[in-house]
Amino acid sequence: MASLQEATLQKLRRFSEMRGKPVAAGTFWDVVAITAADEKQELAYKQQLSEKLKRKELPFGVQYHVFADPPGTKIGNGGSTLCSLQCLESLYGERWNSFKVLLIHSGGYSQRLPNASALGKIFTALPLGEPIYQMLDLKLAMYMDFPSHMKPGVLITCADDIELYSIGDSEYIAFDQPGFTALAHPSTLAVGTTHGVFVLDSSSSSEHGDLEYTQCHRFLHKPSIENMHHFNAVHRGESFGQQDLAGGDTACLPLHSEYVYTDSLFYMDHKSAKKLLDFYEREGPLYCEIDAYGDFLQALGPGATAEYTRNTSHVTKEESHLLDMRQKIFHLLKGTPLNVVVLNNSRFYHIGTTEEYLLHFTSDSALRYVEP
Repeated sequence: MASLQEATLQKLRRFSEMRGKPVAAGTFWDVVAITAADEKQELAYKQQLSEKLKRKELPFGVQYHVFADPPGTKIGNGGSTLCSLQCLESLYGERWNSFKVLLIHSGGYSQRLPNASALGKIFTALPLGEPIYQMLDLKLAMYMDFPSHMKPGVLITCADDIELYSIGDSEYIAFDQPGFTALAHPSTLAVGTTHGVFVLDSSSSSEHGDLEYTQCHRFLHKPSIENMHHFNAVHRGESFGQQDLAGGDTACLPLHSEYVYTDSLFYMDHKSAKKLLDFYEREGPLYCEIDAYGDFLQALGPGATAEYTRNTSHVTKEESHLLDMRQKIFHLLKGTPLNVVVLNNSRFYHIGTTEEYLLHFTSDSALRYVEP
């Protein structure tokens, strides 16, 4: 899929030109924040950021921060999001109202990717770039067009995934709607069982351009195939990836297949971020694990119900406080819109395990196809 390859190469070339140079005001992130599991990991991350800046591997003029989770209970990436918002307000006061923030969740010790356990997934080396790229560099490159077309707010992503996309004739992706905005990728139903799945508004266009804007009626977190059908999340028709570029979590779909739209990163405007921060300052500290996708996004959209708050099948450790906290978050966010940016020409790669890392960078040609 040449357009996807060229779109990716173009971003990589432009980012290479930005490394070690100051960015113009309003054209890039005001803050890039990385979460850490504890103070020891925070120190290691700060040292690596400092060295990358000395080696001129990152753009200058950006505030780079590392925010460690508080000691005690594991709070998940949702809890880390709340703590990070508190850190931002503590550091910048009301100035963060106007900031465009990239928040990368990288707390954890990478048990499933041992080669990243010492340095962290966000500093995982990749087989491209000069000087060599780490996941942080690739993230900044792939998202480099976002801040210019984004209202103040926070873009939330994880350290172990890669989103490649082409938007065809469209000039840019806009993050300018109130509430939350998420990227959506066409995926097989099997992939949908391990990701978040969007139930799009019934008035969504049946035309498949590279880039579409729509609304999400309801968000399903790791649903069964039966539930995907039950909640009308399944789409049918000719696929839009005609060339066989199978690979990634969002592989090219066969013609006339069933497919769903799955999640990756999401953005929340400043008003929504402030609402979550105020909630955390009222209700904190946390004594349970909160998921930024499962617990925030499932509360959004007109079709959301509180039923998911009682489903603990995907929780690593069920805490006594979990149900109460989930219900409070649901009522806090209920009624907030979830806007969806459908990227029909896109690929989502997860490299959170050694098996996935080796597959995508060695034996499987799909990701290497779009590398320089």
